[in-house]
Amino acid sequence: MIDLHLDVADPTIYGWKAHYLSRVVKAGLTVPHAIALAPDDPIDLLDLNEAVSYAVRSSGLSEDSSAQSYAGYFRTHLEVRSTEKLREAIIDVRASADAEMPMAVVVQEMVESPSISGVAFSINPITFETANAAVSWVHGLGDRLVGGAVAGNDVQVDMKSGSVVAGDWPHSSTLLQQLIDGVSQLADLLGQPVDVEWAASNTGALVILQLRPIVLPCSKVVDLSTSAAIASLPGFIRSHTKLELRSIAAKVDVPMSRARAVLTNSQAGVPTIEPFVASNQSAGRSVVLLHPAHLDGKVLREFTRDCGTDVEFFVRGCQRYAIRQYPEQSGALQAVADSLQRGLKYAAVSCVIEQEIFHAYATGILRRTSDGYLVEAALGHFVPKGYVETSTFVLSGDLELVTQVLTTQTKAYHFINGHVVMETPPYEELTLLESDLALLIKTLQPILIEQPGAAVEFGLLGHPGDLTAYLIDVANSDSEETGPTTTDIRRGVISSGIAIGRIIDLRDEATSDDLNAHLYDTMGTGEDAALTPAIYIAKAASVDLLPVVRAAHPDSGFLFERASILAHLPVVLRERGLAAVTLPVEQIDDLVARGLSVRIDTGDAVHVAPVENGVSI
Repeated sequence: MIDLHLDVADPTIYGWKAHYLSRVVKAGLTVPHAIALAPDDPIDLLDLNEAVSYAVRSSGLSEDSSAQSYAGYFRTHLEVRSTEKLREAIIDVRASADAEMPMAVVVQEMVESPSISGVAFSINPITFETANAAVSWVHGLGDRLVGGAVAGNDVQVDMKSGSVVAGDWPHSSTLLQQLIDGVSQLADLLGQPVDVEWAASNTGALVILQLRPIVLPCSKVVDLSTSAAIASLPGFIRSHTKLELRSIAAKVDVPMSRARAVLTNSQAGVPTIEPFVASNQSAGRSVVLLHPAHLDGKVLREFTRDCGTDVEFFVRGCQRYAIRQYPEQSGALQAVADSLQRGLKYAAVSCVIEQEIFHAYATGILRRTSDGYLVEAALGHFVPKGYVETSTFVLSGDLELVTQVLTTQTKAYHFINGHVVMETPPYEELTLLESDLALLIKTLQPILIEQPGAAVEFGLLGHPGDLTAYLIDVANSDSEETGPTTTDIRRGVISSGIAIGRIIDLRDEATSDDLNAHLYDTMGTGEDAALTPAIYIAKAASVDLLPVVRAAHPDSGFLFERASILAHLPVVLRERGLAAVTLPVEQIDDLVARGLSVRIDTGDAVHVAPVENGVSI
């Protein structure tokens, strides 16, 4: 038997619950007086105050460890008063182990008439992110809350400021601050996230009743080639869109590039991983932090090389093209380790996907229409970001080519051993035969059956007439109601609607289509959008313009020299109901030269016109 206020309990003798309680006492926090009995300690030597109520709690030797909590597995008795009742409660708690483990017991004085009680987690218990604590409370005793008999009142609290982020707190801000400070102190004490049971006495004092470490998912490396392997990841990881897509693709046998997930936690650190051997089609690696999904609002993504050879330049035919390199190249293993470490600054669990990038002849986006299929494609990569000109193909339901709009690309982006190479102009023009398009649709059709409204990002390997298709990702998608139509495509309508306003020409501003914006997930700021309607003019419908779209007045519109109708920005424009149209450069220049306001009405035969005194001319 040991007095937890006098000595630190050995967890191998008295269990982890007793051990942690004794450490809370040593840390200077208020804990009700308690003793612990080892599994084989006699109970007839108990000499306790019969005027006091006690809680008799399990303290199994494997309970409340960092590997498994066993929360709620074993008996707890509250408000036990007489010595005889105490002995009966101890016998019952020990018996509840049912040979699961040796069962020590904690006998702890009850907090009399607590005003509120509850549980506090030092992190988000669902996502394991560390910015906010999660607090749940009830009036009176907390046994109904932890036992699941009643739903608690949930509060999210900023761990730095102690301020309420969401939910209602029924007590003083002083008590809340003490609780958050105590939780933070205990997390530091254990060196990992913690789960704390607490109560506020009838005088408003904070009392710690129990402390346990939060059990974190184990570190692992998972080959993402099968849906069963993906299912082995924690739910909050496998629900990421990239992994959901891979799981669907694996089930329906749609080809994708190889990938693996690397998961770690703040306790284990970065696991040892073996190099991911490149395939013959590989042009580098993509390393993306899946969890936490955003760091300071940005996606963490790196492109890395497969082998140690650096790339000085890239030659096709008789031409030489300069490297564009984002970011400074490093091996994939180092990029994975660095990304995991950065993720652990924001969450107690971090996960990265390392995926092969194929040396694609072309990439693009495929979407079903009401009566067929729409394909937008371009040489090289980065089609969904709107950085390259795309050619458009409309096919019927039986895969016959109905309409095509071929565009001459001024540039194309390729991957060479993880480096991004820009060809200006491309060495060749995009050629897609009707048989190539039919093969593409047949290959990806199982995904479209599973997700009928999806816009599917694809890649093509090989040469025209002998191409093979593979799935890259699911791009931003429209609802069936807002999706583009064949008529829209022919008329250059990107997003339907009506807009009128003064012209703001962004073509020479910082919102030019700079690939850095995608690769670092930052965006050009462009001209500050006033809270009045405006017609914004840009060279391309690229993601650099997202800040402008977000700030634009709802009656604003956009004119583009070129745009991919299925790319990310047009989808956002359609979601927000902002009218957008592509026009030839000379028509746009003429509108700018007139210096008048412009009206866009995609329902009119002449859907863009200058406006003078409120009248279209």
